[in-house]
Amino acid sequence: MPTCFVIQPFDSKFNKRFDDIYSPAIHKAELEAYRVDRDPSVEVPINAIESGIRNSAICLADITQDNPNVWYELGFAISANIPVVLLCANDSQRIKYPFDIQHRTIISYNTDSLSDFNTLSESITEKLISILDKSEFLQKIAKSDPIAQTDGLSQVEILTLAIIAGAGSTSTSSISQYTLANEAGGYGLNKLGISIGVRKLIQKEFIDDFVEYDSSDGEEYTRIRVTSNGWDWICNNEEKFTTHAV
Repeated sequence: MPTCFVIQPFDSKFNKRFDDIYSPAIHKAELEAYRVDRDPSVEVPINAIESGIRNSAICLADITQDNPNVWYELGFAISANIPVVLLCANDSQRIKYPFDIQHRTIISYNTDSLSDFNTLSESITEKLISILDKSEFLQKIAKSDPIAQTDGLSQVEILTLAIIAGAGSTSTSSISQYTLANEAGGYGLNKLGISIGVRKLIQKEFIDDFVEYDSSDGEEYTRIRVTSNGWDWICNNEEKFTTHAV
C-alpha cells in the first residue's frame, strides 16, 4: 500500500487528531499513514524523515502551529516535488502564510464539535484521492509521445492545461505562476516548457492570466485560469482526463 507521510506537531492534541482523524481518513484513501516518531526501526530521525518523504506517494501536513520541524519537513517535501495536502485549524493565531504556502490550497477546519472533525476527515480523504488521481494522470501525459498531438494540443499543452484545470473545484479557480512551475517541474517540464505551454494556450484562448492583489503583504501576483474555451475542450475530451476516484 502506498504511503502518506504525515507532517504535524508531536503533542497530545495532535496525536489524538492523528489517531482519530488523520490516520482513518488516509486509510480510506487506500494509503498507509506514516509518522516517523512511531516507527521503532528509526535510528537517525532526520535521515528517516527525508527518505520517508521521498518514498511517499503524498504527504499530509498540518500547519496550524508555527512548528520549525513541520516547516522543515514541508519545505523538504515541496523541494522533492512530493504532492502535499495542507491543513490549518481556524483557531490558529496565524496572520499570514509564508510565500511558498500562501497560494496553495489549504483545508481550513473548525474544532468546535464532532461534526467539524467528521467534515475534516471527509475533506482529507477526498483531497488525497483527487491529488493522487491527478498525479497518475499527469505522469501518463509526461511519459507520452512529446511530438504527437491530441485534438490540436501537444503533450506540453495538455500537461499545462491539466495542472491549471485541477487547481480548484470551480470553473473560475486559478493557480499561481509559482505553483504551476513547481507542479510542472515534478513531471519533467522545465521553465521553457512551461512558458511555451502557457503562451500557446493563451494564444488559443484556452487560458488567461490576471493580476491579483494580496492585501496581507501588499504584493501583486499573476494567476492563471482556464477559460470557457479551455473547459469546452476538456469536456469534449473528457475520456483523456482522470475525473473520478479509482
